[in-house]
Amino acid sequence: MKKRIIQKRLKISKLHKRYFIMVLIILILANVGLALNEMMKKETTEETQVASSFSNTPGITYKVYLKENVLFNDLIQPEDSGYFSNLTDHIEVSFDNKYQGVNGTEYKGNYALMGEITGWEPGTETPSPAWMKQFVISSKKNFQTTDGELNFSQSANIDFSHFNAFAVQVAEQTGYNTSCTMKVTMVVNYTITTAEEEVTGTLQPSLTIPLGAKYFKITKAGNEEIKNDITKTVEVQVPIDYTKIGLFLAVSLLCLILIIFFISSVEPTLIDVQSKQVRKLLKSHGNRLVAVYDNIVNETLSICSVHSMSDMVKIADEIERPILYVFQNDLADIKEFFIIEHEKAYLYKVPVCQHKEKNKKDSAKAEASTESGDSNTPVTV
Repeated sequence: MKKRIIQKRLKISKLHKRYFIMVLIILILANVGLALNEMMKKETTEETQVASSFSNTPGITYKVYLKENVLFNDLIQPEDSGYFSNLTDHIEVSFDNKYQGVNGTEYKGNYALMGEITGWEPGTETPSPAWMKQFVISSKKNFQTTDGELNFSQSANIDFSHFNAFAVQVAEQTGYNTSCTMKVTMVVNYTITTAEEEVTGTLQPSLTIPLGAKYFKITKAGNEEIKNDITKTVEVQVPIDYTKIGLFLAVSLLCLILIIFFISSVEPTLIDVQSKQVRKLLKSHGNRLVAVYDNIVNETLSICSVHSMSDMVKIADEIERPILYVFQNDLADIKEFFIIEHEKAYLYKVPVCQHKEKNKKDSAKAEASTESGDSNTPVTV
């Protein structure tokens, strides 16, 4: 038996090769077109952009002035400490505000120091005012600028003893004891005017001072930076999706590689066609086939040639005999199948292609002959 060299290259018919290459070319053109379309598109979308940005930063400072006493040598106490009511004379408070904006933008408004004393209902989970007294500490002042910066401030001396006595007087006159606080607030009303928009706002940095307590602490609130952004809506071009473009080009490159792969493929040989026919027979009728090492068909047997493999199956089922073939390492060397019954042998020969240019026609004919399960052709002797 001649040894055959196994070819590693893909074997495919010319018709299938043309079909696959045509499909791959179409895919390349489609993906390249999509990539170019993605790069050249002029799609726009609306986007909100900050036209101008402004900020107000309130500041609060205070000093507690004490009466002459035997406890403290320093009569001016710093912030964030505890203070004794009987030793406190007055509290110096100072408020300021730092504005940052854009040159040419109008920033105007007014500010004033306001006071508010509140008596809180006792025994309630949520603080609720029982009474309230409001008063003006400093009169309203106006400001206006078109510069990019503006700082203004306001100071006052809070007569702690006077307001503490006022809270005690209210309790005596009403006969209703409440916890009291005094809130000092710088109320700032401002307007920012630009070509695009006008923005108004209010700042209320404050100090809260407990009244009527023997020992107290002062708390600050509302001194956080406040930002105002004036926005505008503009149309911007949608950014190019390079991920999508990369995907299209990657698919195109893969298709190009496959085209090269198919171009380098070869047509199946007669041996390949023969092996394919036998492989299909073995796969379709494997449960009826038995491989033997020696050909047991000899001259003493009466030979009956069978037209197709389907006829061989009918005979095998009828006489309850297996279909035999001589085992070969190369499927193309399996030329015939046979059934032995006493002194008679039923023989089916696998069709062999004779001409390379007829590979496709002969292969189709052979497959139709071997695979047809509906053949009505009788067995010929």
